[in-house]
Amino acid sequence: MTDAAMAARAECVMLNKGPALGSAIDLLDGLLVRMDEHLFKKTPMLRALKSW
Repeated sequence: MTDAAMAARAECVMLNKGPALGSAIDLLDGLLVRMDEHLFKKTPMLRALKSW
């Protein structure tokens, strides 16, 4: 599951063909949506830089 969660940072995710492909896509979709919300929450908001 950790590897699947880190797939949110990748450009693509490779899945094996098989009878569980549909459920794997559904699980991965839900996981990536939750990771996207978590990563957005953890993004630091920095103040604007000032020119000296």
